[in-house]
This record gives sequence, C-alpha cells and structure tokens, in this order.
Amino acid sequence: MEKLKNCRIVIDIEEIESISCTNREFEVLLMSKDKKKYKIVFDYVLDMRYSIENASIDRFCNFRKNISENLIDNSFFIVENSEYIKYFKNQVSGTIPADNITHYILFDKVDTVIDILTEKEPILLSITAE
Repeated sequence: MEKLKNCRIVIDIEEIESISCTNREFEVLLMSKDKKKYKIVFDYVLDMRYSIENASIDRFCNFRKNISENLIDNSFFIVENSEYIKYFKNQVSGTIPADNITHYILFDKVDTVIDILTEKEPILLSITAE
C-alpha cells in the first residue's frame, strides 16, 4: 500500500502558480504560506501527472489511513510503494531503466496535485522580488 514519506524539501505551499517544462526538466513556481516565492526544479523527469484535488480524494484518504508517526506537516513528499511507479515500469516495457525512480508528490492549499517520477532529487530555489 502506498505511504507518504518525508522529503528533503520542507515547504508549506499556499499556491502552485505555474508548471513549465523543457525536454525532461520541469519547473514549478509557487508561493509559500508565508507569501515567499520559490521554484522547484526537477531534472530528468520520466513522467508527470497534474490533477485537481477532487481527482485525488480517495487517494489522500488512503494516505491518511497509513500515516507514518514521524511524518511532518508539509506539502511535498515521497510516495513509498508507489502504484504510479509500478504502472510506469509496466508501460515502458523495459525500454527505460526504472530501478532508481523516486515518486514525488506536491500539492497546494488551493486544489493542485502534482506527481513526478524522476531519478534525480529536486532543487528548491528562492525567488527574490525584483
């Protein structure tokens, strides 16, 4: 069963403002609860899903049923025992090495949910006002 795990990045996301990509690099622009702006960069993304929160109601109920004792209050997690990774491995039929994939999930306080499969750790960058 899928379970959320703490991620190295700790951030309380108020709103995901935009998602952009070039080739296999994805950037997520966001505003934190304390109104600071950030960019999370994912390099070498193998697959990505974007949904609104209503499309994930059952899924988040299952996450809450299997909540870890040390899980922190955050908007960014790693999904252990990921069904998405299993699905992806099946879909690529061995054409892409899939042994080192991590499933990251991030969500905001509005209604955005993003699932990303990648082999590299994301990078959090602060964006200063100009």
